[in-house]
Amino acid sequence: MFVALADAFSTPVVLSALLAGPVIAAHCLTVRQTTLVTAAALALTVLLPFLGDGSELPHFLMRMPIVAVGGLLCVALARRHERQRADLNRITRIAERAMIPSLPTELGGVHLAAHTRSATLGARISGDLHEAIATATGARLIIGDVKGHGLDAAHLSAAVLSAFRRTAATAPDLVCLARDLDTRIGPDLGPEDFVTILLAEFVPGGVLLVNCGHPAPIRIGSRLRVLEPPRPCRPLGLSPDPYVWRVRLLPSDRLLLFTDGLTETRDRSGAQLPFDEHLHSALTAPTLAEAVRDLLDLLRGHATRTRSDDLTLILAQPAPHPPPSAGAQHHHEA
Repeated sequence: MFVALADAFSTPVVLSALLAGPVIAAHCLTVRQTTLVTAAALALTVLLPFLGDGSELPHFLMRMPIVAVGGLLCVALARRHERQRADLNRITRIAERAMIPSLPTELGGVHLAAHTRSATLGARISGDLHEAIATATGARLIIGDVKGHGLDAAHLSAAVLSAFRRTAATAPDLVCLARDLDTRIGPDLGPEDFVTILLAEFVPGGVLLVNCGHPAPIRIGSRLRVLEPPRPCRPLGLSPDPYVWRVRLLPSDRLLLFTDGLTETRDRSGAQLPFDEHLHSALTAPTLAEAVRDLLDLLRGHATRTRSDDLTLILAQPAPHPPPSAGAQHHHEA
């Protein structure tokens, strides 16, 4: 409007140039920075008549109020954008807290440490999911990975977490829990969508596992052992037939649950992080938090390629005296 008005009464090119800075600043910069740009435009408007032979003076009388009012509108627009960004950041933090839970350091007689990282630079929400809930039979954990990346994967990840939080404490066992999750997320699945999950329930002397197509966890004791399931099970969304099996855990043992961001971290030759004494040393650090930190240091030192997958790690260790269990039926023990 102001530029059109100036076209009739003044030099349009000069006025457009004076207003361009505040307009751009209102969309890209903070309120303070937009105010400074507006002040600079006003100062330049005042100086222009004195930089020539004085013939610009009549135009100055028209330019000055237009630049002043236009600058004030730009400052108001910048303030509005700043409020919108603040609201968006607040909503994003709420969503992140819901989708990326901060696990307690101890739950149901199990010590925990976790880390999650999105493959998308600048983002925290991803297709990975994890959660831990205390139940009457012990602490139950889920870790999972939704096919794909971006908002669609995050939406499906949220659906799985919501279903887990509603049913994990009341499901009679992990098999029923896995089947219930598969049923509940069905409406959210596209024709090619699926979700790999690993469910764990800590009981005295061991842990019960249900693995639906997820990377096998690692038991850390005197050596590292990959806990491959006795037989494969399809992911959620692909008609899984879940079953539970038991793994022995000494109080000194730890259990590493992870998504495929760990195994997809490759060096220049394409090799994944070796399961050697360096990994064992990292995972047996004095505290779980130190162990997760040392593992991340190993991954950073090993990786030479741009990260291409989300990464979630959960390191768990039973407390010396876990709470009593109501007992459960087991099919296998390792």
